[in-house]
Amino acid sequence: MPTVKGFKGIRYNPAKVGDFAKVLAPPYDVISPAEQEELLALDPLNVVRLVLPKGETDMKYERAAKTFRDWFVGDVLIQDKEPSIYPYYQEFEIGGGKYTRKGFIGRVKLEDFSTKKILPHELTFPKHKQDRLKLNTACKANMSPVFSVYSDPEGDVEKAIEKNLGEPIFDVTTADGLRNILWKISDEGVISRITERLADTSFLIADGHHRYETALDYRRIHRESSPGDQEKPYDYVMMFLARGEGDGLIINPTHRLVKNLGQYTTESFIAKLGEYFNVKEMEFGKAVSDIGHEEFTVITKDRKKAYRVSVKNKSGDGYSSLGVMLLHKIVFKNILNEEESGIFYTKFLEEATGLTGGGEYALGFILPELKAGDIFDVVRDGERMPHKTTYFYPKILSGLTFNPLW
Repeated sequence: MPTVKGFKGIRYNPAKVGDFAKVLAPPYDVISPAEQEELLALDPLNVVRLVLPKGETDMKYERAAKTFRDWFVGDVLIQDKEPSIYPYYQEFEIGGGKYTRKGFIGRVKLEDFSTKKILPHELTFPKHKQDRLKLNTACKANMSPVFSVYSDPEGDVEKAIEKNLGEPIFDVTTADGLRNILWKISDEGVISRITERLADTSFLIADGHHRYETALDYRRIHRESSPGDQEKPYDYVMMFLARGEGDGLIINPTHRLVKNLGQYTTESFIAKLGEYFNVKEMEFGKAVSDIGHEEFTVITKDRKKAYRVSVKNKSGDGYSSLGVMLLHKIVFKNILNEEESGIFYTKFLEEATGLTGGGEYALGFILPELKAGDIFDVVRDGERMPHKTTYFYPKILSGLTFNPLW
């Protein structure tokens, strides 16, 4: 099953960084142009210069690589001398509760998806993979970790890590209120026990599908140019691993709003739903909360009516009854045309209800939270979730560590 190792991580030098909160950044794919400018102005050493270089041509990747080399030579970035894993905790508040997501960054051997050792759950787009491949090739490093989830009901890995935490590399709270703490563990015995415990499980990619598939492409290209049986650094990818059963693993849904109902009015669409589902009219406030994972809610423009929808006849596999699977495999396949519906995606319930109530969208589909086990059930059978199904909160920051591929 998956192979996990420590690695000689490259990271920011505390002696050169005044405030870690000013050099870290969100993942590259959620940074808007305005946020990019803010991060560039925040600190001349902000990692956005490496993970999201500015420019319209491929020269931007070479500029990022030069900055990476210059910072390394100038001791802004330092490399640990011994293979290590890097525990990373994020403390945050959501929905009135306080949580801590616990995990660690290590190096994981690349596996083709056919082995089912590494399990994807969403589809990817070639354009985004090309961008990351060009950056990794120029910098010769993994610039951000893939985020994956493993199953460990007893929490053995977390217990082993917590017994060996010393002084953190940094402990900072970013502008969004998230507390981020990073440590280093270099003890060979501890790392060995952790890797042995994880050897009999599979890893579910939570976030970073493009980064993982980019790493597979990078490996393929280098194997073709330098064939041989000897293991190379590019046979591995940097990965953040979190326990699926952990209280801090929050998976927010991504709701769908549609502009066009095609041949249907609101009333006739609801009637059509009744041919496939159990449909129950509910008071609006109740309908958008406490949605079961095998249900979804339909909200209308006037915000007076809402409908709780559930499957009439469950399939034998279980996962086909998940709300998001029902929506895409039945509603967008048999009733509405997915491509012509004008779908807008939002992870914010308030935005979904506001835009629908404002009349810009004909209907809103409010989806339930998922658990890691729900997603594992889908992908173990070779299925993938619909695009934009999950939002693992919070995002893993960029700038924690870099994994050299030389």
